[in-house]
Amino acid sequence: MKTNRIDAAIQNAQKCGRVAFIGLVPVIAENPEKSVEVADVMIASGVDILMMHIPNWMPWMEGPVLELAARAPRNAGITREKVFDVMRQIRAKNPDVPLIDMTLFDTALTMGQEHFMDLSRDADVDGFDLPDYPLFSSDDKYGLYQECVKENRYLILDISYEMATAQKETPEYDMLCGIAQKAHGFVFVMNAPGGQSGSAKKLTQEQLGDAVKNVKRMLHKYHNDTCTVSVVCGISTPEDIEKVRRAGAESFMIGSAYVKYLQEGKSLDEIASYLRSLSNACHYQPGEGAQ
Repeated sequence: MKTNRIDAAIQNAQKCGRVAFIGLVPVIAENPEKSVEVADVMIASGVDILMMHIPNWMPWMEGPVLELAARAPRNAGITREKVFDVMRQIRAKNPDVPLIDMTLFDTALTMGQEHFMDLSRDADVDGFDLPDYPLFSSDDKYGLYQECVKENRYLILDISYEMATAQKETPEYDMLCGIAQKAHGFVFVMNAPGGQSGSAKKLTQEQLGDAVKNVKRMLHKYHNDTCTVSVVCGISTPEDIEKVRRAGAESFMIGSAYVKYLQEGKSLDEIASYLRSLSNACHYQPGEGAQ
């Protein structure tokens, strides 16, 4: 079985002495085809892994920027099938770049799970970020996790700070153990209480470091050292990326910060300049690096 592109991208970043940059591709309501241009700019500006934002039917569950990013395409009549068409175009232009579906499992259910998975296969996606998927509460009742394992696509699992630092004999600790055993590719560790995108509240350096260290310890306990750690929520500046590096994570994800710039009408050149400033902060300094 060939290496998943997610693994290859993170391994390549590590070999180059830097954390990997995961970026969110928004659906441009006025012209969905422009999303392909945005993806091109992101890749050219140093983004290693693309996550495609597929609007869901419960946008209020996201932060204010991504809530607007979800509502606008829907209000403009853009179907989710059209979003997958954009993803196919991105894949055709970038055959080696990892591509991840980012939405809610509700999207798969309302589209029809088989239809959703068929479209994902057509776009040759590498993984899924579906934070409401009931993997443990339903024991993978819908079979999506096993389908991902069979096809070498990764279901990205999320870990809050409270879960990452949970004490033994608590429900949160039990969930952490389950995630450490089943995770593939990378797990998301939340840099913000509640895990809301674009959050102004962020963990301290010590808190984030403890969370990443504990998650890595649990992955090692269950012989899952090939799974890495990515920091998400509240990442918007080079200083935030420095915190990610010092915490020992292998990657980070950002979306709300530059999606907001697009919503404000900033040019792609301005977006590229901002993304490059973040990419330049990805390189480990002496004494830093994933442990």
